[in-house]
Amino acid sequence: MRKNKAYFNLNKTAWENVSQAGLLDAYTLIVRKKILGSLFSFCGKLQFSVFEDRLSRLQTQPHIVITGHWRSGTTYLHTLICCDPQFTFPSTDSCMNPHAFMLGSRHMKRREVKRPMDDVIVTSTSPQEDEFALMALGARSPYEGLMFPESLETALSLADIENLDERERKTWKETFRNFIKGVSLLGQGRPVVIKSPTHSCRLKAISDVFPNSRFIYMNRNPLEVFESTFRMWRSLFDLYSLGRPICDNALREIILQNRIVMEKKFDEGEALLPGRMVAHVDYQRLVDEPLQELRRIYVELNIDPEYLSSKNILYQIEKNKRYRAQGSLPPAEWQRRVLSAWSDFM
Repeated sequence: MRKNKAYFNLNKTAWENVSQAGLLDAYTLIVRKKILGSLFSFCGKLQFSVFEDRLSRLQTQPHIVITGHWRSGTTYLHTLICCDPQFTFPSTDSCMNPHAFMLGSRHMKRREVKRPMDDVIVTSTSPQEDEFALMALGARSPYEGLMFPESLETALSLADIENLDERERKTWKETFRNFIKGVSLLGQGRPVVIKSPTHSCRLKAISDVFPNSRFIYMNRNPLEVFESTFRMWRSLFDLYSLGRPICDNALREIILQNRIVMEKKFDEGEALLPGRMVAHVDYQRLVDEPLQELRRIYVELNIDPEYLSSKNILYQIEKNKRYRAQGSLPPAEWQRRVLSAWSDFM
């Protein structure tokens, strides 16, 4: 009997990617991969062929990409900027059903759920991580590790495009280009506000696909980030895992080492970009002075600030004050290790 309570709507290629990490049970192999996976693959091909001409003619926009380690406040910033009418964004519905989001799935009934790691309310129309869409469409993704926790360390390395083979890199770039263009097309051609911690390793790859992209890097207290990330992976494993669990210390070790790799890759990517393409934001300052920090970001990235003078942004800021991040810390031994290994990120 299956213990997990949720599924990703993966196409057949995505399931082939996931199955490299472990054996699929009979139900998943037959129903989820062969039947539904094939159906999603067909729908995805149909969708992008129907819109191929319009997507090819869509002008490249200066998209905004929010990066930073998991649990650094990227969702909060994403939510605030996505309310700016000059932008559009990937919704939960489009990211979880990317095979048909341009064909009408966005008209589905509004649903509300709580995120398992922090009880934040997410609706079908909320801004969402495009990483889920990329994985479901068959691009290699770190989130493949959610289904086989023992493969998480290897899966996290997939965030770096340079770790993929030539075919996989081509697939990733085509999938990313088509999905983001599709989101922009549905948003009347507006630039897209994209958010995913995984993009911290992809500044160069994203800039290759969309040369005018601008990036925002979020930072937060490393001890809180570390423990919150630990809880996040645990809660997501409970929902999606198909394989054996990993022990707490092994998971914490993966988190500790992966951030070092992620930060190094981000620095390498940032060094290749011209000025006024990256803004750095501290989570606590954003919480304490949200409007002031937003104005600074807009100025640094040369974004039209008209939205920041509206009543809507004040409403959104007040609305989000209801949420308080959980600030629990890791065990003492891991606090010492985090402060030592992550000292450059504090």
